[in-house]
Amino acid sequence: MEVSVGPSRVEGRVEAPPSKSWGIRTIFYSLINRVTLSEVPDSDDIAAAINAVRALGVKVEDGSFKFEEPSSRGYAFVGGSATTLRMLLPVAMVLGVELEVDGDESLRRRPLNEIVNLARRHGLEVTSERLPLKVKGKLKEEEVEISGAESSQYVSGFMFAFAVRGHGRIRVLSPVSSKSYIMMTAELLTSQGVRVEIERDDVWEITVARGNPRPYEGKVRGDFALASFYAIASSVTGGRIEISGLYDPPSYFGDHSVVNLMAEAGVKSAVRNGTWIAEGEPERGLRVNVDDAPDLAVSIAALAPFARTETVIEGVERLRIKESDRITTIISTLKAFGGRARYDGRLVIEPSKLREGVIECPNDHRIAMLAAVLALTAGGKVLKAECVNKSNPRFWDDLRGLGGRITIS
Repeated sequence: MEVSVGPSRVEGRVEAPPSKSWGIRTIFYSLINRVTLSEVPDSDDIAAAINAVRALGVKVEDGSFKFEEPSSRGYAFVGGSATTLRMLLPVAMVLGVELEVDGDESLRRRPLNEIVNLARRHGLEVTSERLPLKVKGKLKEEEVEISGAESSQYVSGFMFAFAVRGHGRIRVLSPVSSKSYIMMTAELLTSQGVRVEIERDDVWEITVARGNPRPYEGKVRGDFALASFYAIASSVTGGRIEISGLYDPPSYFGDHSVVNLMAEAGVKSAVRNGTWIAEGEPERGLRVNVDDAPDLAVSIAALAPFARTETVIEGVERLRIKESDRITTIISTLKAFGGRARYDGRLVIEPSKLREGVIECPNDHRIAMLAAVLALTAGGKVLKAECVNKSNPRFWDDLRGLGGRITIS
């Protein structure tokens, strides 16, 4: 699919895309208690999560997810969803499900060393360090130790798994990356009655007990990081936008922190009663470390060229093992539109006068969204633009509904 974007003002009201991170966690919560979703998000990553829990034994029908007993064996194709994959493997290990897993080409390239090494240390069989693989055996210990450097999602997977079993403890060795996603998992579990205690030091100690879990009913809440591309598009094109369906941002640094980051850049940006209101162009570049919420790097990169001073993004090494090598693809996308950016251990983006550009989506939904923001000010095209379906199939239609000159062919 090819999308042509013309310079235009983005403004109005729109509902935030449902959070794929929260949605995946909600679906995995069905292993603990029944989940009933009034609306199942239509994205590739949510479909991957549904495939995953089905393989574990969850019955899925019309937005209802119910788990009675683990499958003895199963198969799950998880597409390009690294979050799903990295939560699925610990759960399969603790439940003792003999599981075959595969994904798309981008996911086959992503490392799984930490979880594979942990499994083998505990006597489980794992056929490969990368997809496709099979895991066989049951982890009987109530405590595991894992490095937090490769992915926080393994930790989330063990949190769900130990809640299903009834009790468990996770020691997370430094460095602990993407901390916000561990906190999000804890937020969901504790809100539903699962007991989670986190002691944060050089070594994180996370204790999970089943508690009195309640059924989950309702919608998947909105996603600040995905919604940020609407807010930034409106800001840099001179519009005003209201994005509904969100929630009061918690205190830890995470995807929701983009609201305050935009305010720090000089945009009028705030959340009131679940609605994000943004207006005004950025004035100042940012200096921010995104190690706790690495997906925000792409959103910040969309805002950065329009500020009057340079933006410096630190804590970016994990960007190399995302859907694309995002250090490379952020820089190449900015340069395709005349932006100035470099990597020197940090991602540095300078104020730039943009020009019309063209990119081909490198199988990375957020990079396509970055290109859309740039093209809304200077014009351009995004090839293979259907890659946004990974997280937000509504993206191009939403932009068009907000006044963007979008032509799809």
